[in-house]
Amino acid sequence: MGIMRHISEKGFKLPDLERIAAEHAFGVTIADVTPQAIETPVFAGSMLTMEVQPGLIVAASDLVYLNDTPLASINEPAVSCGVLLEGDDEFMEVEGYGSIARTRGRAAIKGFSRTTRLTLPSMRGHRSRAAGVLIRPTFFERFGERIDDDGVAALREFAETDFRYEYLPKSPKLCELARRCFDHPYNNQLGELFLESNALAFIVEVAQMLSHERRMVELLGRRHYDRVMEARSILDDSLVKPPTILELTRRVGVNLTTLQANFKLAFGTTIFGYVRTQRLEVARVLLIEHRLSISEAGYRVGFSSPSAFTAAYRRHFGHPPGRELRHE
Repeated sequence: MGIMRHISEKGFKLPDLERIAAEHAFGVTIADVTPQAIETPVFAGSMLTMEVQPGLIVAASDLVYLNDTPLASINEPAVSCGVLLEGDDEFMEVEGYGSIARTRGRAAIKGFSRTTRLTLPSMRGHRSRAAGVLIRPTFFERFGERIDDDGVAALREFAETDFRYEYLPKSPKLCELARRCFDHPYNNQLGELFLESNALAFIVEVAQMLSHERRMVELLGRRHYDRVMEARSILDDSLVKPPTILELTRRVGVNLTTLQANFKLAFGTTIFGYVRTQRLEVARVLLIEHRLSISEAGYRVGFSSPSAFTAAYRRHFGHPPGRELRHE
């Protein structure tokens, strides 16, 4: 049965699709530690799926969709957490739960406790570069019946509900860990060890973020926590030209004193301090990942002059931005 007919008539389980696509293209199963080239009637690009521990799977793909055939995937019980690194926002239908979206640069967690069907609409010409982890229920068995860590417990809860979907705050660290699935210099056993350690680091970061959320909800209350997170999301989307604090308070519906106090409780810094730090973190990615010049990186994140950018960068990271450009 051809791939297109298999998808349209039966849907697919993701590992099955990868196996079928690999056999169609090469007659082999994908097993390398780096994403492998793949070309099918449905999509073309590169793909990696590797189980690095029992129940813990690294998944990375950089695909361009070649036709307008909707893709129906059959998802077995699991928790997936990944980052769309490049490409426009993506939407999919979850049978019985409606539409969900995946936004570039922001990790999202999706959990199923039962087999669930997802459908992606036609996306001819759409490019999707994404990476993350898939966690089967067997991964959590090592912890036994009781999990003492709030973050790990919160992560397992995603696998214990029929369906749950949640965005995480923007995280340069998670984006960097996702990129490492594509960009690393290792092969063979060393490559497998690297992917395993990178996947565990990804889970630790996600668990810490979920644990922080639980503590803040307990401290601030759900309503005030949600308002603080909304303010943070607005700032993340407008780092170069952020709104004034008064405009921000109007947009989230909280008075100035409350927002400032709760923001500092949640993130350990002022609103201005948060914007400055995030600008510098983004600039570091532009310098290291995209090899921009110091002046261009500073300009992109809102600094008026290279000297102001260099001074702020040195204060935050302890060294000038030029050091990043010397590391090839």
